[in-house]
Amino acid sequence: MTQDDRTPLGHQYALAMLSGGADEVRELAEYAGTQLTLDAFLRVQDEEPVPAFLHSALCAMSLPTKRPKNEFEPIIREDGRYALAINPRPVLQDVDGKRVMKSLGVPFGSYPRVALIYILSQAVQQRSRDVFLGRNFTDWMRRLGYQTISYGPRGTANLMKQQVDRLLACEWQIRWDGGETDQNAFAVRDVKISNEYAGSLDKDGAFAREIRMSEVFYQHLVEHAVPLNEVAIRELKGTPTALDLYTYLAYRLPRVTAGRGQAISWDQLAKHLGNAADSKRFRQTVRETMQLVSSVYPNANIDVSGRKVVLHPSPAPLEKKLVGTHLRLVGVEPRKKRGGEGAKTKGPNTAKQTVEDLLAFPSGSLQYGKREEAFLRIGRDKGAPWDVDLMAGEFRRGFPDVSRKRTEKEWLRVWESFVTSYAKRRKPC
Repeated sequence: MTQDDRTPLGHQYALAMLSGGADEVRELAEYAGTQLTLDAFLRVQDEEPVPAFLHSALCAMSLPTKRPKNEFEPIIREDGRYALAINPRPVLQDVDGKRVMKSLGVPFGSYPRVALIYILSQAVQQRSRDVFLGRNFTDWMRRLGYQTISYGPRGTANLMKQQVDRLLACEWQIRWDGGETDQNAFAVRDVKISNEYAGSLDKDGAFAREIRMSEVFYQHLVEHAVPLNEVAIRELKGTPTALDLYTYLAYRLPRVTAGRGQAISWDQLAKHLGNAADSKRFRQTVRETMQLVSSVYPNANIDVSGRKVVLHPSPAPLEKKLVGTHLRLVGVEPRKKRGGEGAKTKGPNTAKQTVEDLLAFPSGSLQYGKREEAFLRIGRDKGAPWDVDLMAGEFRRGFPDVSRKRTEKEWLRVWESFVTSYAKRRKPC
């Protein structure tokens, strides 16, 4: 695999910005990215970074991305020396006019992640465990970056309220074992983020505009806060996996010291992100999500193309510089225009192009054509005894984002995976 295959999309955008400005980034996005990644990249680059913070344990280990099968069981995460437990404790509620103790369940999805980052950021920035949310709930959600706020059972305001209620009613346990001398070890046991708040509405039904963070949690937050960029959080706020990847990389990459990087397994990354999807689907989700994450964090040097995930030393996301010196490709000339007319050519000792041309999946029959030969060979070898063109038709109808352009190597990889699975699922008559 070449360096071109491993270059994160955000890095490609950043190099295009350095060599040709926003117009060249837009041209690159036409065939190497999407409108979503382009818009996110340009918005983040147009604004000065705004500091935000999250506890390092919550960067290393995430909340569930979806509603768990049993949402009333504690969340338990482990990451080497870190251990995290989030226990949904019962709170006093009105049910049919009676006061009862009832568990709300564990928080999940993107809303509690965004709320948590805001609450902890305010505590760190103001150096106070008293956090002001806003004049009303609408005002607070706008502070979080939600411009369109709807009410009703499935409205954004109600969904956010439900998740904030869950988040702040939970009891947290965090433990990190330090080195041999145990100088860095700490444990936060049986504490809530807030001891004086459980629910986004106070007892009179009005919005609780201020919460008080528990002293123990606040002290450890100040000592172990990871810097983030609030502008990037706004761009990722609708996708929990993107938020998890961003916060995890913001925590891990500046701490990688090995020049050749640090490799972790896909299973390890899945545990970090609290993702219960099957391995194949998880890898695909991460690879697609990384396009958006790297667009808002161009300095993130990570390779997700192989059997393992490789983390390379990278600056923290708060640095304004588009691409750190560790990422800049020495000798890169302005990227060739598609079609090649008037494009600069490279000598034998100059670096390769940053981006290789992306192609669509072959249309029509795979029985003819020079390019189609590789797809035909895979279909016959891996998909026998099924007809190759039959499988190609099924692939075009069922493969997610089949219209998206990819490198030839990536198309061959996903095609081989598809026909292998197709042949296994169907036994010949």
